[in-house]
Amino acid sequence: MKKSVILLTFLVLFIMSGVYAQDNEITKEASSSEYVKNHATVTNPYELLGGPVHVTINQESGGVHVALPAYRELDPLIFGTPAMPKKFGGTPVVAGVPLKMRDKEGDRYTKMNTVSPFGNKYMIMKNGKLSIDAMDVTATDAAKTDDKVKMDASWQDDQGNTYEIKCCDAMASHGIDYPTFGGVVTNVILHGFSGIGTPLMPSEYTYFAFWGMGKVLKNGKVLDEPRLIHGMLTEYVRKEDYKLAWDKGVTPEKRHFHLISVPMKPDMKNFSMSESPVNTGFNMKNGKTLPFWHVMFDDLTINSDRK
Repeated sequence: MKKSVILLTFLVLFIMSGVYAQDNEITKEASSSEYVKNHATVTNPYELLGGPVHVTINQESGGVHVALPAYRELDPLIFGTPAMPKKFGGTPVVAGVPLKMRDKEGDRYTKMNTVSPFGNKYMIMKNGKLSIDAMDVTATDAAKTDDKVKMDASWQDDQGNTYEIKCCDAMASHGIDYPTFGGVVTNVILHGFSGIGTPLMPSEYTYFAFWGMGKVLKNGKVLDEPRLIHGMLTEYVRKEDYKLAWDKGVTPEKRHFHLISVPMKPDMKNFSMSESPVNTGFNMKNGKTLPFWHVMFDDLTINSDRK
């Protein structure tokens, strides 16, 4: 009798935990929110153990893959199940996927029911160029940082228009939904299960990443600034058909660089973000303007050393 009561109690608690996860107001905040706020006032942060890391990444020519708005399939290991959901807190899409944004079938989630920059749709643009000169100096989030990034990335459409992103006029010295390590980080796992970056991307070893404020241009004319820019050199996360992999499909033996102009506007003082499509100047086949740039560079020359 006691065993059956204990089992029933456990079952009720298990079911209620799923309900609680969906309804509790606390879950709207990312789990790292207090950590980030605590570090945002630090005025004298430590440097990296072993000293600053200098990174250069270049691509001289070749095609680039440009992501188009798509419905992202949800990895059950990352997002859980309707009975026990995971990764639903924080700014939607940036840090988690709210339950109302998930389609489900039976006892599993299937995909996001809204489009995002993360999925299987893409196009190839030509004459991709990338130049990055960066320093990872500051170890943690802080009020100020010695991290630096000078980046110029460009690509062309079939009509010969040149699109460009320049960064960084200022580094995101601390995060909002997750830490940014002073704006530049090296040798860490991001996204997926990590809790740092959107879980819509798979967990990926990241050799170098940055967050900073930059500008979006077309044919040399600035269309949108300031914009939050995120870039990262990672393990290869696309499959042979260029579908965005889940964790089990990541290729550790290859690397590529991702660049995204985030379709959100950050309010660093109030630790919040609001939806804000990027003026990319590129019209999709449906006549609408692409609301973000998410561009992948594959033909890279990479160098790094400690200063």
